[in-house]
Amino acid sequence: MTEWNELNVREKPQDLPDAVRRQIGPGVARFVFVHDDIEVDDPSMDASGRYFVSPREYGFSIRGFKGGKTAWARDFRNGTMLVANPEGQSHVLSPKLRARILFMDNDGTVLQDTGQADRLPMRVPELATVRLTINATFDLHGESPEVARTLLMRMVDRAVLSGPRPGESEAVVVDHMFESSAMVDSGRERASASVTDFSQLLDI
Repeated sequence: MTEWNELNVREKPQDLPDAVRRQIGPGVARFVFVHDDIEVDDPSMDASGRYFVSPREYGFSIRGFKGGKTAWARDFRNGTMLVANPEGQSHVLSPKLRARILFMDNDGTVLQDTGQADRLPMRVPELATVRLTINATFDLHGESPEVARTLLMRMVDRAVLSGPRPGESEAVVVDHMFESSAMVDSGRERASASVTDFSQLLDI
């Protein structure tokens, strides 16, 4: 895989937002970020996804990399997003060709490369649906039961999106949703405790 070593290493500000890995289609996941209240997965396209724009509109700037490569780049708290031409050599983009979008973590490991994904051979996915019910008991520490419910859903959502650990499994989550979420009265056991019960549907 192509290495992206920046010529001028820079310190990141501390208040950067995170880029988040989202399912944008069946079997397709991308790192996205929020711009004007809209999640963006392709910084070379406008909000409608139909018209070409410069990544500069989303706060990207041109950076140089070893080997003479250039790319549009923007830092996030959990990594850096790059936008380059399909060959991955230049920041000069064409409205007629889909840009190559990469995301690297803070250690320089490439977590997303749409150029590599486009070259993968087509295969028929083997799909299985898994339904999981979770009961979690929270010590609220002054928070409301609703906060505990929301927190648990966010925790599970982040865990699903992160996928299995490297070498753990080749299975990939292609879609997921929460079927239901309900508070369960557990006052008999602990007056301030809250139990969240929901079913999660995973389409794998």
